Amino acid sequence: MNAAFAAYVASAKVLAADRGLKWDLPCDDTGKIAKASRWDLTALVGMIPPPSIYVTDLGVIEGSFERLNEVRRQMGQPELEPAPMSQSWRDLYLAIIIHHLLVRKNKPASAMVPARWIRHLASAARDTQPWAVTPDQVRQAYNAALLAGESGKNALNFEMTVRNELDDQHLADIPALARFCLPLEWEQTREGHQRTRGERSRVGGMFSASRLRSTLSERKSAAKLPEEQAFWEMIRIIFTETPRTFSDVIRFAILKLGVISGLRVGEIVLLPFDCIRWREYVDGDGLPAGSKGGTSRSLMLRHFAEKQVEDETIDGVCLYENAQHVPPMFEELVLETLSTVRELTAPVRERLRLQIETGRLIPEYPPEALVPAHEMFTRMSGSALFSKAEVPAELEARYRKTLDPRVFEDIRAVQLASDAPFQATSVFWLGRRKAGQIAIRNSTGDEIVDGRIEWKRAFLRVGEVEACMRATSPTIHPDLQPATLTNGTSIHPHELMFLLPIRNLIEGRNEGLLDPTRYFAFGRIATRDINRALEDSRSIFRRYGASEQDRQLSLNPHALRHLQTTELFRLGVADTIITKRFNRRSVAQSYEYDHRSLAEDLANIDTPEPAEEALSGNARQVYRLIAANKVSGPIIDEFRRIQRQHGDDVAFEYLNAEADGLHVTPYGFCVNSFAVDPCPKHLECFNGCRHLARSDVDKERENLERLRDRMTGTVKTLEALPEHQRSAGWHNQIAHAQTRLSNILTAIDTRPGEKPFPEGPDLYQSAESRRGTSVLDTVTFLQDGQ
Repeated sequence: MNAAFAAYVASAKVLAADRGLKWDLPCDDTGKIAKASRWDLTALVGMIPPPSIYVTDLGVIEGSFERLNEVRRQMGQPELEPAPMSQSWRDLYLAIIIHHLLVRKNKPASAMVPARWIRHLASAARDTQPWAVTPDQVRQAYNAALLAGESGKNALNFEMTVRNELDDQHLADIPALARFCLPLEWEQTREGHQRTRGERSRVGGMFSASRLRSTLSERKSAAKLPEEQAFWEMIRIIFTETPRTFSDVIRFAILKLGVISGLRVGEIVLLPFDCIRWREYVDGDGLPAGSKGGTSRSLMLRHFAEKQVEDETIDGVCLYENAQHVPPMFEELVLETLSTVRELTAPVRERLRLQIETGRLIPEYPPEALVPAHEMFTRMSGSALFSKAEVPAELEARYRKTLDPRVFEDIRAVQLASDAPFQATSVFWLGRRKAGQIAIRNSTGDEIVDGRIEWKRAFLRVGEVEACMRATSPTIHPDLQPATLTNGTSIHPHELMFLLPIRNLIEGRNEGLLDPTRYFAFGRIATRDINRALEDSRSIFRRYGASEQDRQLSLNPHALRHLQTTELFRLGVADTIITKRFNRRSVAQSYEYDHRSLAEDLANIDTPEPAEEALSGNARQVYRLIAANKVSGPIIDEFRRIQRQHGDDVAFEYLNAEADGLHVTPYGFCVNSFAVDPCPKHLECFNGCRHLARSDVDKERENLERLRDRMTGTVKTLEALPEHQRSAGWHNQIAHAQTRLSNILTAIDTRPGEKPFPEGPDLYQSAESRRGTSVLDTVTFLQDGQ
């Protein structure tokens, strides 16, 4: 064991012991950890479930293990048998989780990504210790990851885990193990490796906000913005479609606030019930500011900001309270949306409050009370339909249109008046009765032991139902756990604005009728629920899309935050105000969300007043490019020299005359005046023109390489021509082709931002300019005339 590995694990054990975690987790022969011993990572960092993320397994990852054996078969090696990790691999697995959570302050879901791939590598390493893992084992595990999924992201994550954990932390004896993440000579793995490279390029392009843009309309990291069709279809759905379920009302409301506020999804789903704040503004005399032309009153949204320094305490993550101003044009919409949610969740909120106070599942009744079995079925399952009775379509349509809970009373009355069997009720309770978990009783409380049960007159004792549900359905319980604010106070689930049914199978399957006035299990909303609402197979696009094409759309809700930030930048809002609005820690973070086009960037560069008055429209745009250091070339160099030696006025005259536009060629930038004559060598900039300046645009390099290949072929053809077939002009042809090839190679080898031919000829120069009528002569004339 090397010293770095020992120190890494030892520090993790100390952190785990400080949090009361048991390091040696007992598991069975497959690696499954006993439920009582598993680590609750959500609780460990003080986060609020859902989701609850646990360390539950120390064995192989089933799908990845099968692909690992597939790779070994291709290599002619024997298959491995599944087995739990050795103790040293367990130590590394748990240490990575601890360091990511308690040192790097990552969330549980993020921490489990590298931990998962360490489990995968452990399967390939088998009896080899983590610090002695070999290149062959890394390569086997990498190739197994290549076979998992179609995007290449799994293999990319594996490679990043090897690089970030084993290499960067110096945990392995062999350095730089990530270099062995190479594909085998096998078609499937080679294709997977290509996908991984594509994924790396895509991710790199998305996160490179400073990448040079090749056109004025190109946006920085445009992939982070919502796709246009998906965005407008989502707007159409949430603002014009009538939500067909209780849950969709809540989801639509959250998405509306996301569009309006630009807050993170996690901040919106935890919006407190008491979130409305009004700020009053008065003048110096104490009178409303509106009487003097100002604003007398503004709306603010109280919320809990994520990713704040203040929310990280010794005990984990706490909720940090903040407020965001709502633009006046959206005040009415925000108030209306929140009012609808308040009204709809009122009975749910009251039940949750009673559940928290009493610790019971059905606090509306005392434990000894007898309640009809069909009602208890609705309370436990959420389904408003407890029998086979045909509910009038008008009733169902009325509820879906109005979501009026009083409609459920009419639906209950229809079912009770019908002779249809209570099939759903009987199936739900008879299975539990057969297992000895519940007793079916008559109206007097006596248990029905023999004979046929008349379900209209069957009853259950409330206390027995509560005990049955606790024992048989541990994942279906109301959310009663409070969260802690940074000031030490607690906030319970019923004090939050948005609540959803837990394990909502009724609405999730065929949009059944859920009765929120009776269903016992409600709680907080998980961020992933909103993500799924826009990206899953049951997304709002699939269920409300106007066309088949619309139903295939998806959208990342976080893209709405990128969109609003970019729009505020585009409208000239100060970066400090934008940073404060979105609860960011620094202005630099806001610029990671800035996706303005080059033209919009230029429009927001302040031009000094003398330049504004002296420069024409096109020259003013080129000046902004120069001021932002976004273009270089001979004209720019000359402008800076004139400005430095002769002052602004003369330099502006020069810019008006010479740099009347920015030209983007397939081979780089050209800043030159084509106002009078077009460039006689247009699109031959690569052939030594001193105006050419390279950029880092990939397409530009591809064009040059294509020219190189074509010109190389031309030179080879000319050289291979037999002497007796060469014409009188052959020497000129070969010299011309070789010169062009040499210039193309020089352009390819030039770094972005530099000029390939700084001392080259000006291919633009006309006969007139050679006779002394160039713009430089004009500048000299202007100087002499002063």
